[in-house]
Amino acid sequence: MSKAVKSGTAKPGSEVVKQEDVIVAILIADSFSIRFAPVTDLKPKALLPLVNRPMIDYALESLLLSGVQKTFVYCVAHADQIRLYLRESKWMRSASPMSIEVISQSSDDCRSLGDSLRDIDGKSLIRGDFILMSADVISNVQLIPILEEHREKRKTDKGIVMTHIFKKSFLGHRSRSAEEELVLAINPTNGRILNYQQSKNLKKLSFPLEMFKEHGLVDLRYDLVDTHISICSPVVLPLFSDNFDYQTWGDFVRGILINEEILNNTIYCHQLEGSYAARVSNISMYDAVSKDIIQRWTFPLVPDLNRSEETPRHTLSRHNVYKQPGVTLGKESVLEVDVVVGENSEIGEQTYVTQSVIGKRCKIGNNVRISNAYIWDDVIIEDECCIEVALIADGVCLKKGVELGHGCVLGPGVKLAPGTKIPANTRLMASPPKSENEFEISDEEEENLPAPVSADSIGYVYHRPIEEDSDVESLVDELWGLEIEDDTESEEDDEDEADNDEDEDHEEDLEVGDLPEDMNARSFYNEVLESLQRGYEEKIKGDNLVLEINSSKYAYNVTMKEVNMLVIKAMLSLPSVMTKKGGSGTNDDWAALRPILQHFLPVLRNYLKNNQSMLDSLEALEEYGVNNPKFAKITCKVLHYLYGEDVLHEEAILEWHANPPNDPSAMTTIRKIVEPFITWLEEAEEESSDESD
Repeated sequence: MSKAVKSGTAKPGSEVVKQEDVIVAILIADSFSIRFAPVTDLKPKALLPLVNRPMIDYALESLLLSGVQKTFVYCVAHADQIRLYLRESKWMRSASPMSIEVISQSSDDCRSLGDSLRDIDGKSLIRGDFILMSADVISNVQLIPILEEHREKRKTDKGIVMTHIFKKSFLGHRSRSAEEELVLAINPTNGRILNYQQSKNLKKLSFPLEMFKEHGLVDLRYDLVDTHISICSPVVLPLFSDNFDYQTWGDFVRGILINEEILNNTIYCHQLEGSYAARVSNISMYDAVSKDIIQRWTFPLVPDLNRSEETPRHTLSRHNVYKQPGVTLGKESVLEVDVVVGENSEIGEQTYVTQSVIGKRCKIGNNVRISNAYIWDDVIIEDECCIEVALIADGVCLKKGVELGHGCVLGPGVKLAPGTKIPANTRLMASPPKSENEFEISDEEEENLPAPVSADSIGYVYHRPIEEDSDVESLVDELWGLEIEDDTESEEDDEDEADNDEDEDHEEDLEVGDLPEDMNARSFYNEVLESLQRGYEEKIKGDNLVLEINSSKYAYNVTMKEVNMLVIKAMLSLPSVMTKKGGSGTNDDWAALRPILQHFLPVLRNYLKNNQSMLDSLEALEEYGVNNPKFAKITCKVLHYLYGEDVLHEEAILEWHANPPNDPSAMTTIRKIVEPFITWLEEAEEESSDESD
């Protein structure tokens, strides 16, 4: 039975909590897709492990941390498994601060978000505003302020039906799903959504002229990503019930905008600042979100702060390596970076693991290579196996010498015979494909498989059907680990890039030429670069970035000199990292770098507090300029800007210039470029001296 809302959720001093005052959320525990097949054939997606925790745990934890008091969990596929899991977990215990009620579909034809919301509306469960979220969303967003913002807007706009939450993410960022590209037209003064279009595979977009005439100023945004979190007015559910063609959130938004003049309904956009939210919509996003959790972007939803009583906490060590109790590691085995190992798992000798998650009770043999893999519970991997970019479900057994190609997915119970080699992007299931349906494989197709599973194996190739709302291109884009070219660039651009391949390769060599040889320092640099990129894209406050950088410093045991130098180099490299095309050493390069430096001024001032730290940064700037000729041309502007912002002091700059390195030949160019600025500083110092005399 479901639990009622507890009186303990009331504020101190209040005796009765009205149902309308209770903060309510609806959690949709089904994605209505086959993106994770065949692993979801026997297990609901909401219960799939994500860094050794069921996905639904993250969603419920985020709602709890936001102050939600009552959550309805709506289940479709494998509803009994979800109900059983929640009943036996901390979420359904009497001491839980959040009440959970599991509800199942009323009919067998619930195949979309729209069908789910129509079913929920028929149950008359919701009376006030509510939070709508998918169970595969991982978020540390504080939702109550956004709910209050939604209610405040209602005072001036009685027709508001929804505030939808987006986050800023540039094209190519790993947390941006290729299958959910969209363009929004937004009123910049109040955040009202004026137009919504899914831009996937579109070469051109069209907007109604009336929109620009009526609103004057319109923001067209291609840099926003849907978090799949909404603040909804109670009218949302009846709107879905009245419109059976509303199947997805996109259908709902388009319907509201088309009928805006008739119904006077409006939808608003809330853009996140500094918070994390992402949906595990496909296996590529599963990989991206897993890495974000391991690298602590989702804090406090991280492995070592797991609040679940059923799952022991992980201990965190250097290089983002997490281990639960009972883990054994053989001689000369290496857990390099971004690795999670579940309780009672065994790893043999001379085995190498990097950027991977290993579940509970797994047995990994000797001389095994595992990279960018997600291995669930009770998996056996024997000696000399090679696994790169793979998802391996519960109970899989890989015999000696098995090799998995890039992007393989192995369903529960698959067993591969010794020496089996599985081609890239293959999905295997333990049971034969069902006959007389869309999964049937003809004899001709089976004969043409590049590397059929051997007779001694238990594994059958799974062929995904093309979904009704998909085309072949979208299925190819979703293939895990497959690099897809950006079709927004013209053929002429492609030809220009081909002509400049040799030059670009040389420039890339120069860009990394000044990085440290020490692996700890190099790993620290990579983490700082990613932190700064995310910090700039999401406008994260400097104090938070300093905490992240300091955490990496202690994790990799780097010196303060290395910190000062590598932070500077990472900042200077951001323009080339964030754009495919660099400038030409003109004002364009400075225009790209200046706002980055401006945003990170608090970070710079934190690390460059004394003369020695400033000398470290000047040394880094000089080394970076030597290895990056494009940057060398704007070095003088960078120095002048940092001096003007009081980040670099005159004394430190003059001392650096007066003491060239022992082998100054390589640095001659940089020092010549900054000579005018040095002369100006010296003259200014002399004038100041004369005036004081």
